Amino acid sequence: MKIEVALHKSSTTKERGDLLESLTEKLLSAQSYEVIKEIRFTAVELDLLCRHKISGKEIYVECKAYRDKKIDANILKNLAGTLFLKNYAEAWLISTSEYGKEAKGFTNEWKAKEKEQATRLSFYDPKRVIESLISSGVIKKQPVDLAAEYIGSENLIGEWVLLITYYGIFWAAATLAGGIPSGVLCYYAKNNELVDDADLLSNLANTDTSLNTLNFKIPKANKTKLVEMDFIKTTSVVQVQTGEAWSDYRPARPEDFVGRIKDINYVFDFFKSVREDSTKTRIFAVTGNSGMGKSSFIAKLRSKAENYQNKN
Repeated sequence: MKIEVALHKSSTTKERGDLLESLTEKLLSAQSYEVIKEIRFTAVELDLLCRHKISGKEIYVECKAYRDKKIDANILKNLAGTLFLKNYAEAWLISTSEYGKEAKGFTNEWKAKEKEQATRLSFYDPKRVIESLISSGVIKKQPVDLAAEYIGSENLIGEWVLLITYYGIFWAAATLAGGIPSGVLCYYAKNNELVDDADLLSNLANTDTSLNTLNFKIPKANKTKLVEMDFIKTTSVVQVQTGEAWSDYRPARPEDFVGRIKDINYVFDFFKSVREDSTKTRIFAVTGNSGMGKSSFIAKLRSKAENYQNKN
């Protein structure tokens, strides 16, 4: 998952810093902190002194609104130095970019320290920022199921990006055509409603998001065409018969079946969407050439559906 602070191409770096501040304050507020002092060193690097509304604990927060630059170890070392020099209770780093290799090594070393010291530094990479925003109710989880149902398949959806803009916070994902990104689906992050306002989509397309080379016009929904069929005869449902050993040429026993984890999860996610009434679809097909393992796959699904977790 990615976070992008997306502005108009002509916007200043100060405006980028202001948007980052807005996101940071939402994250802090969700954890009962309030900003008591702002220290701006550069337009895109905002440092905050915050106080917990209940305990009164004061923490120091650094924010990095990087896009094409990773967090390096020196940033974390400087954060640790500020923590001890100023004797703050804690210091946090909130970042919209990923950590470099050395920075990841630093965080692992720090987390291995004694608990009292290890908890004085908190590292919020994009994944943790997003998780915190979701758990606090500021945003909802990316609407994977909704997008897959709208476009026709989860396999037609690319990576999700949380867009922080002047127009609000949005979940955006590229739609794929022939495996290549071509369009964009946008959802309001607050309630996961599809953005279908043409003017708003145009405004988002004109920001400096990494998705702005794609088509932001809302794609047509994938609709299943209902066809009336005349059934001349009924066909019995035949259960898949598996082999008696792993070396048997018949369909594999569930305990011998390996792989296809993504496909299995996709089917059970479909079952979940049926139970939650988030889809009206009730039929799916497993297709493939002879010998590809369709029957073995069905046997594995049947076995998984009978276990304690899924039997209901």
